[in-house]
Amino acid sequence: MPLFFRLTALTCGLFLLIMLQASVYIRPPVPLPPPKIEIQTEWSPEELQKPPNIIILLSEAFWDITQIKSLQFSEDPAPMFHALQEKFTHGTLLSPMFGGGTANVELEVLTGHSMRFFPEDSTPYEQYIKQPTASLASLLAGQGYKTTAISPFYHWFFNSSEVYKHLGFSRFISLEYFNPDEYVGPYIGDHAVVRRIIEESERNPGPDFIFANTMENHYHYWPGKFKKNHIEVKSHMSNAVTGIAETYAQGLSGADRALQELVLHFSRLKEPTIIVFFGDHLPSLEKLLVYKESNYISGEDDPDFLEKMHNTPVVIWSNYLPEEAKEELHMSPSFLGPYILNLAKRPGSPYMDFLSDLYRKMPVLPPKTYYEAMNIDVNLVQQYEDRQKAILALEKQAAAGSGNASAAGVDTAASSDASNEAGGEVVAGSDGADSSEGSSPAGMAGTGDSSASGAAGSSDESNAAVGAGAAGGEKSSSTGMAGTADSSASGAAGSSEESNAAVGAGAVSGDESSPTGMAGTADSSASGEAGSSNTSNAAVGAGAAGGDTKGKTFILGYGEPLIERVSPAFLTIGGDAFGRSQLTVHGGRYGLGSTVFINGEPQQTTWQSESSLSVNVPKALTANAATLDVQVRVIDSKNRVLAESQIVKVPVQEKKR
Repeated sequence: MPLFFRLTALTCGLFLLIMLQASVYIRPPVPLPPPKIEIQTEWSPEELQKPPNIIILLSEAFWDITQIKSLQFSEDPAPMFHALQEKFTHGTLLSPMFGGGTANVELEVLTGHSMRFFPEDSTPYEQYIKQPTASLASLLAGQGYKTTAISPFYHWFFNSSEVYKHLGFSRFISLEYFNPDEYVGPYIGDHAVVRRIIEESERNPGPDFIFANTMENHYHYWPGKFKKNHIEVKSHMSNAVTGIAETYAQGLSGADRALQELVLHFSRLKEPTIIVFFGDHLPSLEKLLVYKESNYISGEDDPDFLEKMHNTPVVIWSNYLPEEAKEELHMSPSFLGPYILNLAKRPGSPYMDFLSDLYRKMPVLPPKTYYEAMNIDVNLVQQYEDRQKAILALEKQAAAGSGNASAAGVDTAASSDASNEAGGEVVAGSDGADSSEGSSPAGMAGTGDSSASGAAGSSDESNAAVGAGAAGGEKSSSTGMAGTADSSASGAAGSSEESNAAVGAGAVSGDESSPTGMAGTADSSASGEAGSSNTSNAAVGAGAAGGDTKGKTFILGYGEPLIERVSPAFLTIGGDAFGRSQLTVHGGRYGLGSTVFINGEPQQTTWQSESSLSVNVPKALTANAATLDVQVRVIDSKNRVLAESQIVKVPVQEKKR
């Protein structure tokens, strides 16, 4: 071949290679369909009698964007979700929120209280849940469940650590206890949340109630949020707005993969399990741009705005319930809790039973402006509002007035029309004696150590025994938390009975609590009386707000970090020839908040794994000291200490000549 042709061919080849390497987008292989879920179908009667695990996964801003028919996707962004819709109970929740406000949807699901009865633009977690409050967690804790909350965001956000304590959770794993390598884009990936759900269930031999929320697909959705989008969207929208849709679809696929991982895991276990997966609100998609440019809505004045922009998807999977139990749901989130209890055949409280009955009559509670169009019975709404407000008032009253009394799990029914509609029940803690699970129908977390009497009263004080736990005072351990240990702490490296702090803590009497602002709980029982005064004119279905927490603890994350050893075992004065000294701390469980302190001062810490941290020790620290005090503390974004390890002394020796 002539030299000219060979050079031409070589030049063309190099040009083609350069163009290929410069390409930003590489088309991924055709995605595989979701795997077929093989469910264990042979259950013995004894196995089916066990209380099922109940796992609720709130997927941030999860919504089926394929409902926008003018958009074309290169692949299904949520194949697992769609596959589960075909075979299992699914439907929609009429969310009270749009584009944000996750905590308010959480509140509805966990407590049964409706946001329709709180002031507009309020966040009850921050303004109202200041005392032990009846919830699914407190109810199930009283039935022997281990109750865990998981959120990959700051523990202080929405007062989460305080609120989850008040709601009756025994452990809360927050952002400070996730790992630096678990980010997907600007937030912790959904896989990391599912991993912790699985971990927590594996280390508990009994039934679990786990409530978790995610962050991977949280606002914003501008292009570039994720390293690479593998889903292409074709539309008539502008390129910028199409990019928003692609970014959201990418995050949606991450949520769907997490759902797949969770379902696959529990499909292989012979433990009766119910998984509830739902979206809390629709994504803003950057101030409605995608919705409007795609013609999904005409604008905020769209006549179908409520229907289109407030209905979020929900699917309920189980590995043991018969397939014929499949239903199609359309409900408000406040009715989801009672629905789950009925599905799991777990006893509820009178309030939960009231909500369950109300759901059959009025499955959704829209804004008032929709009452007429949706045929809403205002009398039912008023009964609901009266109960909710009375419960919250009584829980607040009990917390303020019973400084050394634990929750009695009282349901107070007054001699009014409202109480007659509720059956005129007078339910006290003593009713729990008949329950094989050690809890009363009122939903209190009762134990053999606590009892409560029920009597019919006629004074304003008759309702004072509802709710639980005194708000604590200022007394705390030197670490900034109660010093009770938890033998069930982390299964990761370095866990031990001594290494896990009980945050916000256990049974304490009088004016004592952790400095995290969480209410302490006390030992004594309280009586519940049904009054006939004006202050008790609603039928209050209040279960124990956290229940009798005698001897129980609230653990933030994995408790105290543990130092098992340090390497090297000693340092040299002045460090190496360049004045450097590196120290590695081995133990666990270390996460984003784990920081090495030397002689009481924080050091620039490198996270290596859940069992090791490293620091470069400043030359000044090794210049004259005989020993260094080394400690690991868990620090939040406001530089507050959440937990701390024991101090380990590291010798500093002269250099060998």
